[in-house]
Amino acid sequence: MKQVRSMMGTNEEDRQRSAIVCEDVIRIFHTGSVRYRALRGVSFTVEDGEKVAITGPSGSGKSTLLQLLAGLDYPTSGQVRVFGQEISDMPEESLVQFRKDYTAFVFQDFGLLDMSALDNVAFPLMLRGVPRDVREDQAADLLRDLGLSAHLDHFPSELSGGQRQRVAIARALIPEPRLLFCDEPTGNLDSSNAVRIMELLAEEAERRHATLVVVTHDTEHLDWATQTLRIQDGMVADSQDARS
Repeated sequence: MKQVRSMMGTNEEDRQRSAIVCEDVIRIFHTGSVRYRALRGVSFTVEDGEKVAITGPSGSGKSTLLQLLAGLDYPTSGQVRVFGQEISDMPEESLVQFRKDYTAFVFQDFGLLDMSALDNVAFPLMLRGVPRDVREDQAADLLRDLGLSAHLDHFPSELSGGQRQRVAIARALIPEPRLLFCDEPTGNLDSSNAVRIMELLAEEAERRHATLVVVTHDTEHLDWATQTLRIQDGMVADSQDARS
């Protein structure tokens, strides 16, 4: 079994170049008098352009970790550094700007709005003030690249599960994020669609030079991953590096 990619001996210049540096991250939740330790000292690195699969049983801390890496939550202690920026204690206003500049998220339930596929994909560009004709042209081009040229005007209720997920992926990709986070993106799909979607995600991330981090229950179809982390009981149980 290969060990977790070591932090020891990593100099500061190397860390600045890394997409993600996670150092002894602990996350504790409090519900009344109950204290739940979701993460128990997680440390690993992700290099720029890597494709990482985070696996493990339900309740192991996978999604909690993903939320921290994406800047959607703060660790109780430890550090999360993304492209050299310390985000684990970043003020909320700065963190919002960081997410806007660097990240995109694909959810298991797709998270599509009640509008056409074209408008769903163009939505992030609308929030950035991109002119309507420009954002619609870019959205249409991306949807065509993902095989949805015949569905630009279709609403989510008119699309299959696989088609809805492709729209969600297109919406995440259109702002050209440096970091693409996916929480069980194929959980609602059949096995054949799930494999195709993961291959598509990996291909599009590589084509756009984005770092891809995916939480998944699927441990059989991970050929796309350059690094696999297995989380168990809030800790990194093991790591495999496909490049070693």
